[in-house]
Amino acid sequence: MFLDAALIPPTLTWWCLALAVLVLLPTARFAQWQAMASIPLRQHLLLASLVFLVVLWLISVRVFDGLWLHFMGITTVTLLVGWRFTVLLGAVASCGYALLIDQPITAAAPAWLVTVLIPASLSRLLVFWLRRRPQSNLFIYLLGAGFGGGALSALGLAAGGLLLLELSGDHSRVMAALENWPLMTLIMFPEGFINGMVLSVIVVLNPEAVKTFDSDKYMGEG
Repeated sequence: MFLDAALIPPTLTWWCLALAVLVLLPTARFAQWQAMASIPLRQHLLLASLVFLVVLWLISVRVFDGLWLHFMGITTVTLLVGWRFTVLLGAVASCGYALLIDQPITAAAPAWLVTVLIPASLSRLLVFWLRRRPQSNLFIYLLGAGFGGGALSALGLAAGGLLLLELSGDHSRVMAALENWPLMTLIMFPEGFINGMVLSVIVVLNPEAVKTFDSDKYMGEG
């Protein structure tokens, strides 16, 4: 989701930017750069994930003038490269997307918070929860972390977007969205399906590429 800079008060934009900096600086500091540099596959995944996000986001629609809605794909990237690199890649992708749709870089900060940080955090928390479950098989990971993570991310995006609109003073659109809350299923299902499908293909073809996939737990190996 991306909101036109004109719809967000400057004060709120700068608060979002400050929060983004507070998250991104320590994330970049503690990211496993050496491990990433030593594994060519991980480097290729980073570049592919960045291109994937930008291209996927460009397939967008305008719900109203100033609001772009698009699929996120954040769950898949989070499961592939981990939370830290996802929020860093998401920041770069948000800035690139802002430039491509002729928006100022500062407008990328609010979009990053609701489109990247919240979905990536929810997806990672879901993986932690699934790992603690006594049941363990491949379908639990693919359906739970992939499909379920994508659907949960869409729900988090909606909640974050509504909060952003409310803080921007657009109370009428917030109330209209709440009155039509069943439409959330039209966002949650395709987001879950896309992430579940992409994740399934990658796990089947190359499970070692998925950072959060534990083959011992979910496939009973070793």
